[in-house]
Amino acid sequence: MKKQRLRPDAKPLAPPSPRWIALGVLFGLTLVAYWNSFDVPLVFDDLATIQRNSGVRFGEFDWNPLSGRTVLYLLFTANYIWAGQDVWSYHLINLVLHLLNGILIFFIAERIFQRVGLAELRGRTYAALASALFLVHPIQTESVTYISSRSELLSTFFYLIALFLFIIWPERKIGFFLSCVVAVPFLLGIGSKETAVTLPATLLLYDFVFLSGGRLRTVFSRWRFYTTFIVGGAGVIYYFLTGPLRQSIGAGASGNLSSSIYFLTQVRVIVRYIRLLFLPAGLNLDYDFRPSTGLEPAVIASFLLLGGILVLGWFLRQRAPIFTFSIFWFFITLSPTSSFVPILDVIFEHRLYLPLAGVCLIFPLLIEMVYTRMRPHLALPGSPVVCSALLLMALTAGSISRNQVWRDEVRLFKDVVEKSPHKERPYNALSWAYFKRGDYANTITTLQKALEMVPDKYIDFSETLANVYLKAGKYDEAVGLFQETIRRFEGERVAIAYNNLGNAYMYKWSALQSQASQMSPDAFAAANEAVLAPAAEAFQRGLEIQPDMPATLDAFINVSYNRGKGAEIEAEAFGELKQNEDFNSLYVVGKSAFLAGDWVRADAYFERAEKLKSDVKILYFNHGYALAAMGQDDRAIEKYLQAVRIDPIFYETHNNLGLIYMRKNEYAKAAASFEQVLQFEPKHFNANFNLAKISRLQGKAAVARSYLQSALESSPGNPDAITMMKELGL
Repeated sequence: MKKQRLRPDAKPLAPPSPRWIALGVLFGLTLVAYWNSFDVPLVFDDLATIQRNSGVRFGEFDWNPLSGRTVLYLLFTANYIWAGQDVWSYHLINLVLHLLNGILIFFIAERIFQRVGLAELRGRTYAALASALFLVHPIQTESVTYISSRSELLSTFFYLIALFLFIIWPERKIGFFLSCVVAVPFLLGIGSKETAVTLPATLLLYDFVFLSGGRLRTVFSRWRFYTTFIVGGAGVIYYFLTGPLRQSIGAGASGNLSSSIYFLTQVRVIVRYIRLLFLPAGLNLDYDFRPSTGLEPAVIASFLLLGGILVLGWFLRQRAPIFTFSIFWFFITLSPTSSFVPILDVIFEHRLYLPLAGVCLIFPLLIEMVYTRMRPHLALPGSPVVCSALLLMALTAGSISRNQVWRDEVRLFKDVVEKSPHKERPYNALSWAYFKRGDYANTITTLQKALEMVPDKYIDFSETLANVYLKAGKYDEAVGLFQETIRRFEGERVAIAYNNLGNAYMYKWSALQSQASQMSPDAFAAANEAVLAPAAEAFQRGLEIQPDMPATLDAFINVSYNRGKGAEIEAEAFGELKQNEDFNSLYVVGKSAFLAGDWVRADAYFERAEKLKSDVKILYFNHGYALAAMGQDDRAIEKYLQAVRIDPIFYETHNNLGLIYMRKNEYAKAAASFEQVLQFEPKHFNANFNLAKISRLQGKAAVARSYLQSALESSPGNPDAITMMKELGL
């Protein structure tokens, strides 16, 4: 075989550009740090952001960058269309955004290092180190791995684009046109998260430090840019402070701190943030941070430390402008959440995402400074770059370890409970994680621990514990706790407590039905009435306190029907309708017809009720059931989907949708519906059994066996499941 020779005029291949090598290394480091995050489940606020968000799941929201994170929810909607609730797709998008932010930081840092006089190769190396710190620092895991924190990633992406445009723009042409160009990513940034409102101040900082050499006179020469941009930015800030920002970040929420107490607390919080940047140990999803009510020693010490850092930054503005820029960037970008505007949660790690984008610039310079000063006294190996690489390896290992905690919802919230043992929310989250797994024993243990550790929330935990007792079959314990909540609650919460008490009696009634064959007819009837009578009384008392409770009304109708008193409440409802066509009366008549199997009549009255109230999920659920019984599957699907729009995690609706799709041989839609059920009831027999059926039809025997095993865990000895298991060869 002949060797292929180059033509005389052919040029040999050029060596790869150091810039592309740096970008390749950054990509590899990021992938290593987050390789184990793609199966992290939906947790914490993901329930509200994605799972219960009808706007995301149905694309039903108005497009307006100033309406509160519209850009963010648009991207979540695209994610949902692409892969539903499969978490890998959400993590992939988060990781891509994080990597893009790191690349933007690399190019921004490269420009800044060149501007202060570093040689090209050295500046590029330092830019890569700064970007790498940003990408692999463990403090970033909350922003990248926690899906709901995409707001940080997305707003930072547009923030950095705006800054990069400002940096590369010719200095002599910085004017009105540039302000219009920068306004585009600025608006997209605040449409992702409102904290991007600090961008004008950051651009002013860059100009003052790097373009104007620390001289305000030169900054004022670019008044055409700043007049339009800062006036517009100020208007946006005012808009958010008086509207969407107050709602989205919790300002003005019930029980929130005053502005003065919040500010004093934030002085200590910022010091904690600084510690986490330099020593990212003890990371916590939900800190229990005590508010500061006055000038206590910790507040005074924090004031002195932060004041010293700011003074240092000012004096370094000409000798070490990068340090000045990083210091003031940190305080400016933290200001929306760490100043005077009270927020319900005083501290969160994801709030450091954007601040670290500027702070990371000093990383290679600090390492170089420490290395140079320590080298004469200690036998330090290698060079500052080698030391930086070793530190980055340690930080990468820290991110991998932290992501491992995030991968399991129970492990994550056990970690939070351990670090915040006197805070209510971690116990609720951990008990919910256990509950979704059907692990009622650990759910009860967690809530009992919460009663002990957070005594001021005793009644709230008692209410939750009582509901878990119902699932665990401990009906008398549940009744006792609900009766206690009735004595302690006031106002509308008493109505809810009565509803819960009625439901507890209905659980007892359902269990009683299995004992009918072991009792005489008279004894069984007496036992029935002994349970149904107090249930009816509880539901009726709840409706007297709060008539607008459709679920309670529905339960009251069911109890009355089972007591043989359905005709009485139906006649009463007819009498009301002669006087006035109200929702409750229409629903009583419609549900009475439903229980009697008169589907046509139920359909008619449910339609009339829907015209008066369009936000009652139980109404649409029952209407869909009636239509399915009539064989009107398309109309039934429409009603069920409306119920899902109102409450996307109403899993019994998803189950019934799956049954209809199976009848229509639309197995992909049926499987998706049953999978929705398993998101919240993993041991749901019907969902698992039907998924096994679908898997068998698709020739996926192993998958079918897995679903059958889950079905048999919830219903041991079920003949249909056992028969199918035998047919599959087990």
